[in-house]
Amino acid sequence: MLLFYNIGIQLYGLGVRGASFFDLKARKWVSGRRGLLEKIEQEAGAFSGETLWVHCASLGEFEMARPIIEQLKKADSELRIVLTFFSPSGYEVRHNYPIADHVFYLPLDTPSNANRFVAAIQPSKVIFVKYDLWFHHLNEAKKLGAQLMLISATFRPDQPYFRFYGSVGRNALKLFDRIFLVDSDSEKLLSKIGITNVSVCGDTRYDRVMEIAALAESNTIVERFKGDSKLIICGSTWQDDENVLRSSVRNLESTKWIIAPHEVGEENIQRLEQLFPNSIRYSKFQDSDANVLIIDSIGILNKLYRYAHIAYVGGGFKTGLHNILEATAFGVPTVFGPDTSRFADAAQMAQEALAFRVGSDKELEQRLIALLSNDQRELRIRIVNFMNSRTGATRAILEYTNKC
Repeated sequence: MLLFYNIGIQLYGLGVRGASFFDLKARKWVSGRRGLLEKIEQEAGAFSGETLWVHCASLGEFEMARPIIEQLKKADSELRIVLTFFSPSGYEVRHNYPIADHVFYLPLDTPSNANRFVAAIQPSKVIFVKYDLWFHHLNEAKKLGAQLMLISATFRPDQPYFRFYGSVGRNALKLFDRIFLVDSDSEKLLSKIGITNVSVCGDTRYDRVMEIAALAESNTIVERFKGDSKLIICGSTWQDDENVLRSSVRNLESTKWIIAPHEVGEENIQRLEQLFPNSIRYSKFQDSDANVLIIDSIGILNKLYRYAHIAYVGGGFKTGLHNILEATAFGVPTVFGPDTSRFADAAQMAQEALAFRVGSDKELEQRLIALLSNDQRELRIRIVNFMNSRTGATRAILEYTNKC
C-alpha cells in the first residue's frame, strides 16, 4: 500500500500544479513551496536546543494548537517552535505568528522531502493537530527519536484507517507515542485496530474559543453598523447557505446582518453584493443605511460573535459544517444546516436544544423569528455552561508534554 500512497502523493502534487494555472489557492500552494526545503535548511538548520514541531492543516487546526504552543513557550522561552501549515489559508494568516520561531509550508510528503525537512529542524517533540497525517514526515521524526503526539483527534467508522486500504494511515497512527482524543467513541474505534496509546481528554478548541471570548476586544465598525438593532452574524458561509439566507435577509427588515463568507476573494464578494443589494463591505464601511455588512477579510470573525443576537454557521447544507464553537463560546444561539455528520458537538447541542438545525429557507426563517422574539437569557446561560464543562484538554496535553 505504501507504493500506492507514494504514487498518489506524486499525482496530487502534479494535480495541484495543473490547477494552479486557473485556481488562486492552488497557485499559492505551489508558489509557497518553491525553493522551500532550501529555505528551511538555511533558516532553521543551525540550532542545538530543544525543538517543538507543530503541524496544522489550516487556520482552524492552528487555533486548536495555539493554547498548547503559547503555554509551552511561556514555560520555556528557549524552546524553539517550528510551525508548519499544509494550506495557504493557514500559512498566509499566521506566517508572522510571533510565538513561533519559524513558520513554513509543509513540503510534499515524499521520502526525500521528509528526510531533508526533519534533518533540518531536528525536532525533539512533534504535535500534529486533529488529522492531516503525513506518513513520511512522521516516520522520519520517529526515526530521529522525537516524541510524537496527535491532539484534538476524532475518528469515524467511514475513515480509511478502518478500511482494508487504510494500512498507511494505520501505520501513521501507530507512530504516535500518545493520541489525545476528543471522545470515547474514537477510543473504541482505535482499539479495534490495535491502537491503545490514547487519552480521552476533550478538545482544545473549547479552551481556545473560551479564551478568545474572554479577551475579545470591541469593534467600532460593527458597533456603528449594529446600532440599536438586533444582529444576526452568518459565518463561514458558502453559496448554498447564502441562497437559504436570502429570503430571511429580505423579510426580517428591522434586523441587521453580517455575512462572513468562507471565501473572501474579490469575485465572491462581488457575487454577495449582487445577492444582497442593500449591503456594504467591511473594508469600505462608513455610516450607512445598509442592513448587510459583508466581511471581506479573514481573521476577525471569531471576535465579532460577541455582538450577535443569533449566529448562523455555514457548511451544513453541502460542504461540511464549520466551527460553531466560536459563536457558542459567547453564549450565542446558533443555527446551521442539516448535515452535522462531521461535527459531533453541533449534533449534541442540537439534541439538547442549545443549537438549532434547519433544513430549508422556510425553517430557517421560522427559527430566526422564534429566537428573535423570545427571551434568550436562560438559553445563553445553558450554552455557556455546556462550553465550560468541556474545557480542560489543554491542561491534560501540557501535563503529558512537559513530562515526555
